[in-house]
Amino acid sequence: MSWIKLSLGLAAIGIALAACSPPEPSSTFHKGGATGDDDGSSGANGRLGGGSGDEGSAPDDFESCATKTAAADAKPVYLVFMFDKSGSMTANGSPKWSSATAASKAFFESPESNGVHASLSFFPDEESYSCDASAYRTPKVSMTSLPNAALGASLDEQSPAGGTPTHVALQGAIAYAQDVAANEGKDGKVAIVLVTDGLPDSLCDGNSVSAVKDLAASVAATLPTYVIGVGNQLTNLQDIAVGGGTKDAFIVETNDPGQIQQDFLDAITAIKQSALACDYEIPAPPAGEQLDREKVNVVYTSGGASDTFTYNPSCAGGAGWRYDDADAPKRILLCDSSCESVKTKPGQMQVLFGCATRTGVK
Repeated sequence: MSWIKLSLGLAAIGIALAACSPPEPSSTFHKGGATGDDDGSSGANGRLGGGSGDEGSAPDDFESCATKTAAADAKPVYLVFMFDKSGSMTANGSPKWSSATAASKAFFESPESNGVHASLSFFPDEESYSCDASAYRTPKVSMTSLPNAALGASLDEQSPAGGTPTHVALQGAIAYAQDVAANEGKDGKVAIVLVTDGLPDSLCDGNSVSAVKDLAASVAATLPTYVIGVGNQLTNLQDIAVGGGTKDAFIVETNDPGQIQQDFLDAITAIKQSALACDYEIPAPPAGEQLDREKVNVVYTSGGASDTFTYNPSCAGGAGWRYDDADAPKRILLCDSSCESVKTKPGQMQVLFGCATRTGVK
């Protein structure tokens, strides 16, 4: 069983679109004579020269047909935080609560959180230890755009006490997340972030790791659940993350208060990056020009080298990219393995217009 111990190099992904230029013969943009390989990436022969970000030049291989750029935005992200404030967060002078809240506040109030929306709920509830999911349906801070100081202020008002009714707390978070997805988040990506320092207790019926995993799995296709575990013996939280469709729990060690804070902040930032990295809006082309969906290329530049992801409409094999709707595209989506690769390599994404699309997998 694996988990992520955090010391993350996060991909900072920018994205740019090169405007359509007049049609070129298909041979003019392959300076190296390469076409897309069948694995969904350009491979060695498709390695490109430099590249740039917004309002920059196109990579060398595309200079003859893609010469203008325009910014494209990732879909907005809506994170539903369900935060454990059980008594063990401060028991025996533990720094878990103070460090986790300080890191959360730093993220909620940082300019780096721009483009993210968040809500904040706590468990157990304030009035009593409730086993009723309705007690956790309404957040203390409703969904709001970041940066915002309201979430930090709410964290400051909490006094950790009580047990860990994780199952009903997650039920409440899911109900609220579904409301968000149906309303303000309908054009974005909605996810749940479960923050806890311990396993579910036995005070509520059905409050077990397996039950929480199954609950997370029941909505994972549309509402992924990320897990941040603050502590040293939380490997079972991995099961909840797997159920929630996010593969690995973020386990934050508690030996060093300063490290708790940094690891926790890294975890939240990684969750933001994971949600943002692979789904991009296609902006309108420059005035007087139209989108030609057969003249679009997706290029990722990292460490001075650039790769062209090939168009893979079925995402067969997991690599490459596709349109959300091939007949009326509005977004570009990376396939699974290409998505995972850009999350782990600092770099920049460009979507280039004007050159015949490189394809590998039909």
